[in-house]
Amino acid sequence: MQRTCWLVVLTCLGGPVWAAGQEPSAVEPPPSISATEPAAPASVSRPETDVTVDKSSQVVAGLGFSGPLGAGVSLRVLHGLGADIRDGGDRVEAVCALPIPHCARGFTVDASAGTGGGKLSLGIGARARVNEEDFRGTVGVGLRVALARTWGSPIGTNPGLSYLGPELDMSVVRVNVTLSVLWRVSGQGGASVLFSWGLGFGL
Repeated sequence: MQRTCWLVVLTCLGGPVWAAGQEPSAVEPPPSISATEPAAPASVSRPETDVTVDKSSQVVAGLGFSGPLGAGVSLRVLHGLGADIRDGGDRVEAVCALPIPHCARGFTVDASAGTGGGKLSLGIGARARVNEEDFRGTVGVGLRVALARTWGSPIGTNPGLSYLGPELDMSVVRVNVTLSVLWRVSGQGGASVLFSWGLGFGL
């Protein structure tokens, strides 16, 4: 796992530079093997590491429960610079969604709807699908600005209100946790500030 994580880091750092037209520096050939040093058997072969860097998108649907939205569904899109790394039987598919040229001017959008309201979030993030012997699942993090509108039976406030604020999102394996602080920007009554939370499961 540690080896593949370093590959992801090096790919994200090196991929933009190569994409800009700069060739990686030449690697000096290894010193020749002396006659006293036994050569490796010709039959021994090591799996090659295959790295592909290009624009990429990941779409994730989920089910969850959150305040003030209640039980609901969500759809998340991450677009940016993608890295597909294969090392033997291991594979990591990662997306860096940042609004800078080196990350393909990426972004992440999240739309959620539940029994107590709906929410639309826009921001930055990163996510990786990992398929290794010691870890199989997803890891990710996001920082977004969320706009929520309450209806029906919202948790902790009244229907017919709009809230705006920052949102932090973290996911491990398929479990997603969201924390945010939302301020009321329209409507009367209900809570003026909401400490929003959410627990979801990616499909």
